[in-house]
Amino acid sequence: MQQNESFRVPERLRAVAPTLIRQIFERALPDSINFGLGEPDLPTPDFMRQEAARVAIEEQNGYTSHAGLPALRRKIAESYPHLGLDLDQVCVTVGSQEAMTAAFLALVDRGEEVLIPDPSFPAYENCVRLAGGEPVFYRMPAERDFGFDIDEFKSKITPRTRAAVVISPSNPTGKILTKNDLEQIAEALKGTGIYLISDEIYSDLYFTDEHPRSASEFYDRTVIVSGLSKSLSMTGWRVGWVASRETDVVRACLTLHGFLAVCTSTISQKASLLGWTKDAARAKAEARAIYKRRGAFLIELLERELGLRGTSPEGAFYTMVDVRHLGDDVEVAERFLQNRVITVPGVAFGQEAKGFLRVSFCNTEEKTVEGVRRMKEVL
Repeated sequence: MQQNESFRVPERLRAVAPTLIRQIFERALPDSINFGLGEPDLPTPDFMRQEAARVAIEEQNGYTSHAGLPALRRKIAESYPHLGLDLDQVCVTVGSQEAMTAAFLALVDRGEEVLIPDPSFPAYENCVRLAGGEPVFYRMPAERDFGFDIDEFKSKITPRTRAAVVISPSNPTGKILTKNDLEQIAEALKGTGIYLISDEIYSDLYFTDEHPRSASEFYDRTVIVSGLSKSLSMTGWRVGWVASRETDVVRACLTLHGFLAVCTSTISQKASLLGWTKDAARAKAEARAIYKRRGAFLIELLERELGLRGTSPEGAFYTMVDVRHLGDDVEVAERFLQNRVITVPGVAFGQEAKGFLRVSFCNTEEKTVEGVRRMKEVL
């Protein structure tokens, strides 16, 4: 009788581990105030929920094509009029996380390098490693409130660079890449053959006067990763997409998507067709106003009650709070966690954010006041 061998983790998974964010959440005490999770607390708009219910009750909801409903792909393509996309240049995915993972698996070969901003959402590093690539980090300097530095970016480009990542608005910093930033990136990549993966999942959550510019306006070899999760509070609906003029890249993502998921939820796709209506535009505008007000309220409260400075976000729903004078950011977050306040140490997003906490303002003002009160008890 053959002896059972212990499970051996495949090599591609050995460098991939649960994020520090997830480790913190799993140890949170009951009734904790959640300043940590990057998830909207606003309800999904009622017209979206009613449409999903109607579709579920009244319609047959079998598989769609792997790439998604043609009508939905058309709506997505029309979101980027400067690209003039055909339907085969859009693939609807199971949230932007699948879009991101598929993009790396489609583009990156073993040993190739991918430039990733530091700080950034930790899934990027793990997805690059999963694809067999090597993450190379370019600093978004803390001394410049995590703004873009073109000299730092260019210094990381090598003959092995296959792709670069930009995130605007940024998770975790809330910073938006300006038109000048994007022009400089495009100029730096011109003629290199390097692909640019542009994470635009927060693009409709902005607090500036104008909608953030897409990197695809400035650089042809851009692969857009986005979705409806953040702007319309649809995180659990799992509707994201890959869109690009690089048809072969989208087709490679589609091949992966077909084997991983077959298709995105048909009910979610059908309801998502309303994501481009006047009702949706109003819901997005209302969400922007609410989060902008909450962010300003939280930052002022942290300064007044705790003497802690938070960066001023330009989009998304995060501020980076400087706790360097209080000690190690992991230890500070741990102390808050024990008093039922969830924050995320900056080091979870990269070395550049060490000494900061990412604090989310996806809470009512009442919960924000209570959370800051508990933090004050600790300090």
